[in-house]
Amino acid sequence: MYQILLIIAPLFLIIFASAILQRLKLIGENWSQVLNEFALKIGLPILIFSALSKVSLSFSDQSELIVSNSLFVLGSLLLAYVVGKLLRLKKQMFLSLFACFVFGNIAYLGIPVLTQIKGDKILTTVSLIIAVYFFWIFTVGIGYMDYATMRNKRHVAKDMVMNLVKNPLLIAIFLGIVVGSLHIVLPAILVKSMDMVTASVTPTVLVVIGLFIGKSTLGKWADWLPVFSFTLLTLVILPAIFYFSVKLLGYAPSKFSVSIIEAAMPLAITPFALADKYSLNKDFIARSIVLSTVLSIISLPFWISML
Repeated sequence: MYQILLIIAPLFLIIFASAILQRLKLIGENWSQVLNEFALKIGLPILIFSALSKVSLSFSDQSELIVSNSLFVLGSLLLAYVVGKLLRLKKQMFLSLFACFVFGNIAYLGIPVLTQIKGDKILTTVSLIIAVYFFWIFTVGIGYMDYATMRNKRHVAKDMVMNLVKNPLLIAIFLGIVVGSLHIVLPAILVKSMDMVTASVTPTVLVVIGLFIGKSTLGKWADWLPVFSFTLLTLVILPAIFYFSVKLLGYAPSKFSVSIIEAAMPLAITPFALADKYSLNKDFIARSIVLSTVLSIISLPFWISML
């Protein structure tokens, strides 16, 4: 576990160094927005497209990966719904919990962590997992939130389709699969340009996470109790459910190691970006992002060493 911690420690060093610089106001206020736009709309899509375009995928060979992650995402959404109803949460907190359950940092932190451990060869698998998550999140997940908050329910299906069509990461995944499956050879100059962009993605997304942490306010200790409970659920219980479900079905957990590690990722920044649209609890989400990211420096090495 100590060796794994040393491998991923540089990633968290970039995150926390960025957070300190932001806290000391040595970085401009608009940095996080600009870098996040670059990462989300340019950097990560090119990284994912580049990885998928270089391989020919067989969906029959990847069926277990697709099915297992689909069941995990849908099961997590169902669990969020059940927990929210059992706790009789008010609408704002219920939707906040629902949004946070499946928005793990599978892209911004997942890609750097997994490539640091397993090398760039793992990008194809990671990209497919991201595709599975995003498909269900932006159909069932966001669809339900639209249904719960919109007065005119007739537009929910239309919004679900638009969420998929306009998502740059899903577009990159689709195009990458098409190019790879058809064995299309891209011009060398284009490949070299994409490689230059992909080299900048990892430090950029880590800085974005750090800047968000640096901007967050601490608040009162009592406000952190529900945050700690949610963080425990995210970093420990949900990946444990995935881990033991795989064992129960007779598979070796190591076969699904990438999926389980992705399931153990801390909360992503996305729910905070959705907070205004769906009137979510910003304080709870921001603190959950901060605490889960900080504690993941302990939990991630644990899961990686287990697998």
